[in-house]
Amino acid sequence: AALLQSTVAARLVIRGVKPDLVLIIVVIGTLIYGGKAGILWAFWGGIGLDLFSGGPFGISSLGLMLAALAAGTGHRILSRYNLLVPLSASALGTLIYGIVYIGLLALFREAAQMPLFSGLALPTYQLPFWATLQSVVVPAIVYNTTIVLFVTPLLNRVPEVQEG
Repeated sequence: AALLQSTVAARLVIRGVKPDLVLIIVVIGTLIYGGKAGILWAFWGGIGLDLFSGGPFGISSLGLMLAALAAGTGHRILSRYNLLVPLSASALGTLIYGIVYIGLLALFREAAQMPLFSGLALPTYQLPFWATLQSVVVPAIVYNTTIVLFVTPLLNRVPEVQEG
């Protein structure tokens, strides 16, 4: 999925935003198989994304794992057969992933300017937090949630697995 996101999804850009295929798979997998499996998928999916991106290694895994934690409430506490559960899990997961990713890039930018780290060649990422949130994350929420809306009928055909 990370390879598809890095290659094929780049051709599915709408208004400058591409779908987060790994995030969508993590959210759907978490709703079907539970939080433990979702966090494991998020970790490995994030590693795959970071291998194909220019961002700091591990940042995608952390964002995806937090998104999986949020989506995990839809596994047992809420019914994924209610249309609002997968849609809200997708929207919340995308928001969490975006905030964590952009927030950590901003943190790295600030850390690179500290005297303690001045001797290190740390990359600086010039992404304004609020502007990026509005221009990238909010449209990604709409895009990812729309995809989940169309995938939900297929999702509901897969039997739910109980965590042990």
